Amino acid sequence: MFTSTNKLFDLLPYFKKKLGAHYPDREITTIFYWICEDKYELQKFQVKHSDKRLSESELLEFRSIVKRLEKNEPIQHILGFTEFYGAQIKVNENVLIPRPETEELVDLVLEDCTQGISVLDLCTGSACIAIAIALSNSSIKVSAVDVSADALKTAEQSATLNKVAIELIEMDLLNPNTEVFEEFDIIVSNPPYVLESDKAEMSANVLEFEPHLALFVADADPLLFYREIAEIGREILAKKGLLFFEIHENFGKETIEMLENLGYQNIELRQDMQGKDRMIRCEK
Repeated sequence: MFTSTNKLFDLLPYFKKKLGAHYPDREITTIFYWICEDKYELQKFQVKHSDKRLSESELLEFRSIVKRLEKNEPIQHILGFTEFYGAQIKVNENVLIPRPETEELVDLVLEDCTQGISVLDLCTGSACIAIAIALSNSSIKVSAVDVSADALKTAEQSATLNKVAIELIEMDLLNPNTEVFEEFDIIVSNPPYVLESDKAEMSANVLEFEPHLALFVADADPLLFYREIAEIGREILAKKGLLFFEIHENFGKETIEMLENLGYQNIELRQDMQGKDRMIRCEK
């Protein structure tokens, strides 16, 4: 039995009972209210005081959602979207679910975004970074690159949803054709940086439902994508152009040394809200 009343708010104990072994209590509550907002456009305080009674079909839909959550499927996949920097971003098995620390990267990039500049987002995935930058100033020309055609299809849907114009390009950055690019003022990237050896510490909902292509890099060459992107930047960044990275917290020093060896200047290492080395800003 879901609830003796069929009232919307009375479903919360059912969620906690079924999902208690999978999620912390606070996260279960957040998921419940997120679903209510998506399906009924009700805020938290409205749900608590709502007299809405659910039909049999609505109850079965909630039961189906709970079953999917029990199998570790992310709530963002179930709903089909997530919020990122004020934008609604489509997510599915082809793209990573944007993380809060990536919003901090956007904050850093926007400090240097001025009227009419050009920005290139490499390893764009869902295009969350590109869309956030495009939404910040309609005069900025934003292009975004990914190796995955399926990821770019999802990114295109998000760009349309948020009513921004972004040039989407399919390209393998390990075998790039830089001739298709014009000069850019800024390059930003959140490339694959999770080590294969980190898998043992990762949660099932990430390992089972998010694309490994966008997550992992071989332990033997953790800076593979950073080095390739920095090389591309040497070719297509404008004079004094800026390069921004989200990085693995354990490889800040190594990333800085690599950038120095490639001639980048004024390299800054920034920490995220958790105090971890997470972002780099440097100048060509």
